[in-house]
Amino acid sequence: MVLVDLGTGALVAEPEEPATVLEPSADHDALATAAGGNAGPVAILFPTFADGRGFSLARILRDRLGFAGEIRAVGSLIPDQSQFLLRSGFDTAEIADRDAAETWRKTLSLIGRSYQPSARNPLPLRWNASSEAAVELGRALAATDDLIERIKLTAEHIEGRVAFSTSAGLEDQVILQAIAKSGVVKAGADFDIFTLDTGRLFPEVLETIELSELRYRIRIRLVSPDAREVEELVSRDGVFGFRQSIDNRKSCCEIRKVRPLNRALEGAQGWIAGLRREQSQARADVPMAEWDAERGLIKINPLADWSDERLNDYIDANGVVVNPLHAQGFVSIGCAPCTRAIEPGEDPRAGRWWWESEDRKECGLHVAGSETSAESVAQGEKAA
Repeated sequence: MVLVDLGTGALVAEPEEPATVLEPSADHDALATAAGGNAGPVAILFPTFADGRGFSLARILRDRLGFAGEIRAVGSLIPDQSQFLLRSGFDTAEIADRDAAETWRKTLSLIGRSYQPSARNPLPLRWNASSEAAVELGRALAATDDLIERIKLTAEHIEGRVAFSTSAGLEDQVILQAIAKSGVVKAGADFDIFTLDTGRLFPEVLETIELSELRYRIRIRLVSPDAREVEELVSRDGVFGFRQSIDNRKSCCEIRKVRPLNRALEGAQGWIAGLRREQSQARADVPMAEWDAERGLIKINPLADWSDERLNDYIDANGVVVNPLHAQGFVSIGCAPCTRAIEPGEDPRAGRWWWESEDRKECGLHVAGSETSAESVAQGEKAA
């Protein structure tokens, strides 16, 4: 028996023995045990090539149980099944005849990635986000100053879901329009666009989201916090308890924003954000791309090097949909109870949590630990 890598069509040298072999009749408990307790490959048996139950088992392991290890198809298999195996989440297939490996390789190359896209395409499993990939992408983004080109480069470099968390602020609205104009979504790129509906948003924010959907023909899904966690928070601290202490406020941000964001980012390979270096002192060293080790993805800041002037010029020149609150003095817009308009000359972040110290006022969305420092990525950008 020999093993074929379904991602490349190549033979696998010295394959590991499977830790578990699942019959096609395996129940949910058996699948959960295989997904949770094995470091080695999980093999799924195909008694005959016409028995398709193994495809379903692989999808359950990947989609419902989050198994990220090797899934191997064994038993009665034919090359025509190779694409279906790959798309169901299999990594390798065991074949009896070494001479048939070339037929398997050719069959895998016949149907392109965009053919009949599945609910969860396993192909990105062949590519893993890493600090090295972040540096490479950062260099590519820094080599052009065209925003639409930066969006296209992001789609080209990252194989897998790219999440874009929009607050409907100026930067995010510019990025949203660029995504729409770039055509990457229509071309099949897996861009997941969402906003965090904390339950405390200004009505104008939700109106901007709806208008943007209509204008750009892109769905923006709402991600909400866990209702029970919100109830417990309010029961403990009160409706406006976040103003009583910084710890209370951070707890509110954690439950209403950080945890929902982390849930939404699960499984993503990339995360686009609207951070710019001119926004605040705390963001002065924001790189174009950086490795977020805590979340296991590449964070992309395509507007990192944009000035306020360039941002506003782009908005005027391109008719970007803008939140009407900006015209009323609201610059950095968060939850309604925690945001006020600012006076001319004030720091753009002065309107956020204005009762706190000005030093590094962040909600926690953009302060996860990074394995690759901003400095090292910035050096990579300069080398481009």
